[in-house]
Amino acid sequence: MFRYYFKLQARRLHRMVVEMGGYPILNYLAIVAGFLVVSLILYSGFKGFGFNYMLIALLVISRRSNAIYNDFLKLTFSNADYYKIRLAENLISALPFLLFLCAVGDFQLGLALLILSVLLVFIKFRVKWQIVIPTPFSKYPYEFIVGFRVTFIVFALAYYLTYISLRFANFGIGIFALLMIPIVCTMFYVKVEDIFYLWIFSYNAKRFLIDKMKVAIVCLLLLCLPIVITLSISHPAQIPIILACQTAGLSLICASVLCKYSSFPNEIGKREGLLVFFSIICPILLFFTIPYLLKRSVRSLEGILG
Repeated sequence: MFRYYFKLQARRLHRMVVEMGGYPILNYLAIVAGFLVVSLILYSGFKGFGFNYMLIALLVISRRSNAIYNDFLKLTFSNADYYKIRLAENLISALPFLLFLCAVGDFQLGLALLILSVLLVFIKFRVKWQIVIPTPFSKYPYEFIVGFRVTFIVFALAYYLTYISLRFANFGIGIFALLMIPIVCTMFYVKVEDIFYLWIFSYNAKRFLIDKMKVAIVCLLLLCLPIVITLSISHPAQIPIILACQTAGLSLICASVLCKYSSFPNEIGKREGLLVFFSIICPILLFFTIPYLLKRSVRSLEGILG
């Protein structure tokens, strides 16, 4: 049962990565690279961040101490398997943080994190969160409403990095925070809705896509505006670079909208997902990606929308 449980969890994780679109191996590499880049930026931009980094790791690990989840494990598995599963989950969750702490030479914090990860096996939290996270969006762009509430911690991190950029006069960290937001927002358009929800629109395919891109641009601007204003005030000489990065982000979110409907009502094709992935790495590709995806999206929606 112990091995079967982790095989099932691995299969669920792989399915989530596949649903990101493109090739799974590239998605795995992007996740690892993103973790390393964020960790390095935090360490290089904020002196003495090691203790805070350990607290972030403990916050991630503590998600497995939820009382409802633990009650489910106890009802499903024997007492011995329950503790084996909890210990293995905590150690797996802590492993990326442990490896990074050891890589930067914080062995004491790494040891402390290891010990606390084991102790959390015997702790259950019965605090119930019933907070509805407000969003700056209207009720119509559901992709941003759902996506924002799921990934709000990422936006909090982006604004925190902007503060670090301002405090330590590090323009590079601020640009990273600005670029991080549109990259995360592209994930909001991975899941394809049921065809039924498109039948409520009375206009043609091109008008539908333009309206969807307009909404995506407005929502992305709302999220990026605090960073853009902060960087523009603190680094007025770098405004052209800030505007260029913001333009690239807006173009990327438009490409994500078009990618979503390029194979509609089917899931996003691997070719289209891979094209958007490479456009994130090399934004110049967006000059080709957007017209190509627009043509495919219009063709896919012509038989559905009048």
